[in-house]
Amino acid sequence: MMFNLPKECSVNKFIPKKTFYEKVNISKVIQQEFIDKVEKIIWKYKISEENINVSKTENVEEIEIFELVLKEKYEGKNIIKVITKEISYPILFFIKFNEEFQYAIKYKDNIYFSEWNNNIKFNFVDFNLEKVYENIVKAITKIEENIENIEEELDKQQEIIKIQNEINKLENQIKKEQQFNRKVELNKRILELKEKMEILNVN
Repeated sequence: MMFNLPKECSVNKFIPKKTFYEKVNISKVIQQEFIDKVEKIIWKYKISEENINVSKTENVEEIEIFELVLKEKYEGKNIIKVITKEISYPILFFIKFNEEFQYAIKYKDNIYFSEWNNNIKFNFVDFNLEKVYENIVKAITKIEENIENIEEELDKQQEIIKIQNEINKLENQIKKEQQFNRKVELNKRILELKEKMEILNVN
C-alpha cells in the first residue's frame, strides 16, 4: 500500500477484531464473519489538521486509513458497516487478500468499492478535509473531479447499473423465448432502456 502522506500521518496500530465483533448488538452471523473472513485490521494512517496541514470542517474532523487483511476474497460490506458504525470519522479501507487489493469508502449510507487490483492515486491535499474526503469518494467511484454534486452522480450511477441489469435479464429472456411477437416486445423494451441509459450517460 502506497499513499503519498507525510510520516506524521503514520499510525501502524493493530486493532483486535473482537473490538468490533464482541459488541452486544452484532448478530452471530456477522460475529462469525469477522472470525472466519478477517485476518487482521491495521489502523495505518490518521489524516488530520495537525499532521497534514489541511483544515478540518464541522463534518470532517479527520480521516482514517485502515488496512483490512482478508482470509478469503469477498466483499466485506458487513464488516465495513460494523467498523464505520463504531468510528465516527470517515475511513478509507485498503482491503488485501494475498497479493490482490481493493479500496472501499462509506459515503452517506452506502459503501462503495473500487475494482480489485485497480491502482488509484488519491489526492489528500485540498482546501479542507471535507474536500479530501470527497476526492477519495470520487476516485473510488470514478466520478470526474469537476463534478460538485457527488450524491446526485452516485444516484445516477446506481440507476445506470439497475437499467443495465434489466437489459441483461431481457436479453436472456429473448434467447429462451420461442414466440416471435414476444421477442419483438422484449427488443422494444431493451431499446427503450438503452435510450434511457444514453440520456443518463450524457447528463
